[in-house]
Amino acid sequence: MKKLIILLCIFNFSVFSVFSADIGGFLDQKIEGDNNLFTYAPSFTPWFSWNGSNGSSFYLSALLSLKLSVHSDEAAHDSSFEFIPELMRFAYKYQNTNGISIEAGRIAYNDVLGFITSGLFDGFRFKMSTVIGVVSAGAYYSGFLYKETAKIIMTNSDITNYALPWDFNSFGAYFASRRLLVSLRLDIPLLRASNLSVEALGQFDLNSNDDKIHSQYCALNFDYIPTKRIKFTAGAVFEMIQNEDGVFSGAFAALAHLKLNLPTAFNDQLGVKILYTSGSINDVWKAFSPVNSIPQGMIFTGTASGLMAAVLDYQIRIIKPLYADIAFNYYVNTSQWDTYGGELWVSANWQPFGDFCTALGVGAFFPGMGNRYEDSDVQWKIKANITFSF
Repeated sequence: MKKLIILLCIFNFSVFSVFSADIGGFLDQKIEGDNNLFTYAPSFTPWFSWNGSNGSSFYLSALLSLKLSVHSDEAAHDSSFEFIPELMRFAYKYQNTNGISIEAGRIAYNDVLGFITSGLFDGFRFKMSTVIGVVSAGAYYSGFLYKETAKIIMTNSDITNYALPWDFNSFGAYFASRRLLVSLRLDIPLLRASNLSVEALGQFDLNSNDDKIHSQYCALNFDYIPTKRIKFTAGAVFEMIQNEDGVFSGAFAALAHLKLNLPTAFNDQLGVKILYTSGSINDVWKAFSPVNSIPQGMIFTGTASGLMAAVLDYQIRIIKPLYADIAFNYYVNTSQWDTYGGELWVSANWQPFGDFCTALGVGAFFPGMGNRYEDSDVQWKIKANITFSF
């Protein structure tokens, strides 16, 4: 028995002297409450990473979460309890010294603007450095993702599937809408202070529903950083939409974002952002359709479709481990050009050491500041979470 233990120790030492491997995890406690719902969601994220000696690496992580929901709305159930298992990042990557990299598995993908699509997808990505800039191409599939995390809601059928409850007896209701994404991107450095990114993205609906849509996007993003204190970002995207009858229509979106590191004694930053996406006007000009339905506010649930959002954001480092942020957003419906209202959100993040972090956020959405839902009550929300890594 002693010889076996010694042999295993020698094997373990010899393997890890050639390959670098590590394991760890995150423990997260989340609490959230608003006008109608209280949720408590503890979760555990185990991960494993491996780095080879020839430019190869591998990463694996999962998410095991519990979710307890208590409804105050009399029309809803009093409470519910869910156990949600998810395979998170599961990726192999190879990168050589010539600027070529290949990544495959469940990998993170974001478009150049950040509001067409964002999150994990199953697929592969190829990157190569050239004399012009960095060229990347990839193909991504969404049908094996957990629908609550992916938030791919582009059609009425997607809405119906998203609302279906799932359990281990009806696991088909677990998965997200089946979409295939194909992208080609070029990042071009311009002089020393700016960068231009251009991307062509195609989205293909692989569902068997009658209301399927395909969409293609041509997007560009321009970053300009003249000094260490100033960063300006501007972008635009044109979308072409094809419905189930083969009829084409168009949509448009644009973004402008200015960040200023203020010349004060504090480490603080002021940000101003304007987001515009086209609304539905006629059969030719439709509402912009992002792949992921990501809410554009902490309380406001509207997505980047038929929306204009103006954002004023102030961030400050109070002391080295304590950061605070205050943001005000105002939302406009670009289909009918009426206003939703404004949202105020205040948050703080405290990280006294690297393995521990806690955050607290509180805010309110004021529909009375707009005219679309001006008779509705103020919506409030509070969020808190504690994360410990090991």
